Amino acid sequence: MDYRQILSELEAASTFELYRLQAAIARVLDDPERIAAIKRQLRPDMEISYFSQADNRLVPARIVAVRKTRAVVEDLETGKGWTIPLCTINLERVEADISPGHRGVDRMSLRLGDQVGFNDREGRAISGVVIKLNPKRAKIETPEAIWNVPYTMLFSVIDGERGAEEPPPLTLDAPDGDS
Repeated sequence: MDYRQILSELEAASTFELYRLQAAIARVLDDPERIAAIKRQLRPDMEISYFSQADNRLVPARIVAVRKTRAVVEDLETGKGWTIPLCTINLERVEADISPGHRGVDRMSLRLGDQVGFNDREGRAISGVVIKLNPKRAKIETPEAIWNVPYTMLFSVIDGERGAEEPPPLTLDAPDGDS
């Protein structure tokens, strides 16, 4: 699927057209045959990835149990347990990054932990890490403060551009006690 084209079409659609589309998608997602097909592929202890809408990224997890329309998973990054809808599991290993194709940064192209920058009211460039994605603004953590910044003001930052602290020097000595 060409998500850029789909997102472009969605932005041009009326609110009513979007609602009709949402209802149609919900019907397809709730199709018992689709749910059964997903359940047949899942096994306890199976490693999968699922799409987290809140984080806008794929999350690695392990299946703990499969229920009627949800799976109990253990997040491999945090060790926390969740129940997730079966439709969020990425069995086909589809690429989840969606870049809408217009200038600037928007919620669909950001993930928690991304490095971004913006200019404050005085025009100074500030960079930080995305810690939360809200509907209209991203919460950005910098060494000095936490900022709520509209997506239209954000730009991507490559780690080398941040001006952050230098990485620690590489040492070849064995740690104490391992000589």
